[in-house]
Amino acid sequence: MVAQTFLSVFRKHCEPLAVRPRAHLLRHNGFQRTRLVIVLGIETSGRQGSLAVVRDGNVIAERELSATGRRHARTLVPELKTLLEDNGLNPSDLDIIAVSIGPGSFTGLRVGVVCAKTLAYALNKPIVAIDTCDAIAFALPADINRAAVIFDALRGDVYVAEYERTNSGWNETARPGLVPLEAWLATTTGKSLTATGPGLTQHGDEISTHCPLAPEEFHNPQASAIALLGEQQAQAGSVADTWTIEPHYIRRSAAEEKADLKS
Repeated sequence: MVAQTFLSVFRKHCEPLAVRPRAHLLRHNGFQRTRLVIVLGIETSGRQGSLAVVRDGNVIAERELSATGRRHARTLVPELKTLLEDNGLNPSDLDIIAVSIGPGSFTGLRVGVVCAKTLAYALNKPIVAIDTCDAIAFALPADINRAAVIFDALRGDVYVAEYERTNSGWNETARPGLVPLEAWLATTTGKSLTATGPGLTQHGDEISTHCPLAPEEFHNPQASAIALLGEQQAQAGSVADTWTIEPHYIRRSAAEEKADLKS
């Protein structure tokens, strides 16, 4: 139903602009460059959604989304149309669709991923799935070398991914997952971690007694990081399947958990 809504809204707002078909630059086994590459980044995992366009590794535009635009198909597509028009682009100019797949908000992630899948299908473009934790770490200042990206998981739990910066980028140093906040804090001694992520909104005061916090402007994922990572992953041949790509929720929906309790 959500996909049908996106497709109908896309046809209304964007399809008349998609009049300049271009040759594919991507293959599933690699990346073929014939000109500058344009990547759309979609980030709807949290409270502050955004859209961005990257051309050949340079951010040329980024647009913040209202809460309504992040959560509803009928407003997200017009926001995308405005972003493209303001920068002299047509939907057909896009070469890659990169989307944040979580962890994050159930509704926000679903809307963003369905939007990306619909665009990729309608425009016949490749889609790249970006882990939201990776995107947050990617954007951190260069003087931070060890990081923990934290999401609030409710019920006293947090979702944590830990990273270490290397010459080739960030590497995970611990398997991401759900853990009670107190239990995770007990493991931070001696790790020299800097904490970041949306979870600092709820838990920053307590976490700050165990490790320093990144500046607030780096706590939330940005579409520019999604697009830049999308270009890198596409160059490495990591392209997702438009039909099977799915969001990564921190927990299952309340309805699913309630159904399990009844069964």
